[in-house]
Parts: sequence; structure tokens; C-alpha cells
Amino acid sequence: MTLFHTPEVSLTYHPTSEILQLSYNATQLSVSFGMAYQQALEQMLEHNVGKLLLDLKRNAPPTDDEFEQLLPPLASVLPAYETRPLFIAAVVSEGQYQYQIGNSLAASATTLPPANVEFNYFTSRREAADWLGNN
Repeated sequence: MTLFHTPEVSLTYHPTSEILQLSYNATQLSVSFGMAYQQALEQMLEHNVGKLLLDLKRNAPPTDDEFEQLLPPLASVLPAYETRPLFIAAVVSEGQYQYQIGNSLAASATTLPPANVEFNYFTSRREAADWLGNN
């Protein structure tokens, strides 16, 4: 079921796997991504969905700004009283993944997801979906 759709972004809920999927197709993250990401997080809470697949795999060079748009909204949108575990898998390109791993120590020192949120990066949609399915 499609919940939100623009030429750049689509937000879909898959009831059989109970996964909310946000797919982003533009070459760089923009305001439309931020709005769709916030809506996805709100939909997770509103509909009691515990799994989100962020499909960000595209041919674009990675940037610091890109990864700053993923973790800080978790702390601001997800309420502190939310105690059930939430799982978020971000699918990125190999270059984006290598960039993120190389910069993860600096990023983790400044922004951590809330304690109830498990956030993981993948280069394969299948591996991300499997990880979400096993949690």
C-alpha cells in the first residue's frame, strides 16, 4: 500500500512483512527526503510498525550532510517514552557504505539513535530485508 509518492520519494507499507519502505531516487538528499523521512517515522508510531527500510541506494557521492539527515530525526520524532524496539535498515551504495563506515566514529560521537532503535547500514536490499525480517 503506497502512503506517499512523488517523483523522488515513495513510502510504501508491506503488510505481509510488516515493513515500511521509504525509497528515495534523487541524486542527492533534499527537503522532500526530510519530509518523507519524518512522515515515515510518524507512520511507524501511528500504525505501530516496528520496521523501516530506507532505500537510499543511488549513484551519488556521499556527503556528511547526507548522514546527518538520518540519525538526528530519530531523536526528535520518536518520543522518549517509546519503549518497544524499532529497527531501521538503510540501504546505500558501496561508496556510501564505505564513506559511512570510515566516518562512523566521528558521527557516533555526535549523534546516536535512541536506545530502543537499532539502526544498521547495508549495501544489499535483500540483506536489509532479511535483517528486518529476523528482528
